[in-house]
Amino acid sequence: MSKLFFDPMKHPEWIQPQTVEWYANLAIETGGYKHPWKSEFDEPRAEIIFADKIATYINEDTRMLDVGCGRGDFTSLFAHKAKEVVGIDVIEGYIASANNKKTGESVKFLVVDADKQLPFPDSFFDVVYTKKGPWLFHEGSQEGRRVIKSGGIVLGLYHCGTDGGLRNLFPGLYNPFPENYLDEVKVKFERQLSESGLEEAELVIFEEVEYLSRPEDVLHKKCFGQSEALKKMVWRECLNDVEEIFRQNATPRGLKVVNYHALMVGRAK
Repeated sequence: MSKLFFDPMKHPEWIQPQTVEWYANLAIETGGYKHPWKSEFDEPRAEIIFADKIATYINEDTRMLDVGCGRGDFTSLFAHKAKEVVGIDVIEGYIASANNKKTGESVKFLVVDADKQLPFPDSFFDVVYTKKGPWLFHEGSQEGRRVIKSGGIVLGLYHCGTDGGLRNLFPGLYNPFPENYLDEVKVKFERQLSESGLEEAELVIFEEVEYLSRPEDVLHKKCFGQSEALKKMVWRECLNDVEEIFRQNATPRGLKVVNYHALMVGRAK
């Protein structure tokens, strides 16, 4: 039986991922949504799949909104392909970093809380998308529907967890997925699309293969966005055993894991 590792999620200092506190801590420690672990991927990566999908809906007359843009690296991919690209995020540190790096007048970055009224005119955007950020088209919210044009395209990419054997190798550190986990993920996002009131709605659940380069990357991936104090505790409690298991199971490219993603696309009425 595999060793049961220390579970950092049970520690009182654990910060729930994807919360405002979690994003704020990332901004302080890394300046943005920047992965601290080293790895390589089988191509195409999830972000490339998403970028290519977005690109099919834009031209030189397109106005785009990136909701939860972080430091703006992904947003800037479309700077010279669209008329205007606006990235918004609630974390001031992210937007400051994005504005320091931006090139060209077609891209704007603004501090905006996506849960409140948006500072844009009605029917302003042709494309609204989010990469792991807030979904503007949830039931009960009208702001996303207000700012997008009729017939405009809505897209979302969401990370749905990592496994590929990772959870069996490091029990406690990584908890096993429930039975029929991906079926439950599919149902969740199908419901989200249904409640969004979009037409021609499409959902794809897909895998992205990643190879973690070093034993400590197993811990970096788990503790992404956590405090330095909690990270030090996890390293002290887990690293030696993680190193042994990593050496036993790594391929020449690193330890193979699988990231699951949900890609949603729909058209505004």
